[in-house]
Order: sequence, then structure tokens, then C-alpha cells
Amino acid sequence: EFDSKILKQRFREMAFLNSEITISFYDSRNADKKESKFHFEGGISEFVKYLDKSKKSLIEKPITILGKKNQIEFSCSLWWNDSYYEQILAFTNNIRQKDGGTHLSGFRSALTRVVNNHLEGGKGTKKQIVSPNSDDIREGLTSVLSVKVQDPKFSSQTKDKLVSSEVRPVVENLVNEKLSDWFE
Repeated sequence: EFDSKILKQRFREMAFLNSEITISFYDSRNADKKESKFHFEGGISEFVKYLDKSKKSLIEKPITILGKKNQIEFSCSLWWNDSYYEQILAFTNNIRQKDGGTHLSGFRSALTRVVNNHLEGGKGTKKQIVSPNSDDIREGLTSVLSVKVQDPKFSSQTKDKLVSSEVRPVVENLVNEKLSDWFE
């Protein structure tokens, strides 16, 4: 026996993370056979929209960051909504890390730095008396991070946290560069 809801959720994630594939799922256990197809041309940008479907977004379309350095592929999509909660999903080689890891810490660090730099250096703005902290910046943020690493290292066999130290600087540099460009 299997739970088709769990399988569909995982297939949906896989199709979002790999926009070039289509996954067909056939449930033939009952007399009424059910078919589900999963294909998302927009990839992780559509994933972020899907996660935020019941919220009001604060920017027109998700910010998407793609890049590759040192044989590490990184893709990320993010946007803010009118809620108070952050939702960040982190994946390594299509496997979700519920505890994040080096890719998540690199992303958070770069995001905070870029937003604060933009606020401090904006033309015609007065110097901020109080700089927003990382919690303020991530309020209402929905994001999906995905890294593809040849030999990832995890904190446990359940792969709940990525600990590959070479991933953080790559993610940090790409987010810093591309998000700064977006703000400009």
C-alpha cells in the first residue's frame, strides 16, 4: 500500500525542480484509474507561486537567480508576500533538507547584506537609523533554493542538513551578485 497524496507531492516537487521533465503518475489500484501529470515550464519560479497561491505578493513576479561556479549549480526563486511568516525550502540534488545547511546559511547571509546595502546606498535616502535585521528582511519571504553538488556531505544519513563547506561561498557570491543587479 502507498499513499498517493505523498507520492504526488514528491512528484510535483521533482517536476518544479527539473522543469525539463514530465512525470506521469498512474494509480490503477481501484476500478476508476487515476492519472496525474506533473510538468512546470517555469521551474522553481512556479514552485514559489504555487507555495504562495493563497497569499498576496508584494512584487510582480518572483526573483530568479541561476548560476554555476566550481561545478556547483545553484538556482533560487524568491518573493515577498503580505504575511509575517517566512517559508524557505532548501534542496540538494533534488532532496529536501528540512534543517537547511550551508546553502541556506549562504543565501540568508547574502540576502541580508544585499538588502541592507541597497537601503544604505539608495539615492536620495537618508542614512537609516536602524538597519533591518535578517528576521525583518525574511518576513513574508517565500523562497526555494536548489543546489546540485557532485559529492554532497550531510550531517546524518537522513540528509536533513547539508554540511558541504564549499557550497556556502558559491551560493553567497551568486545571490550577492544577481540580487544586487535586480535591486539596481
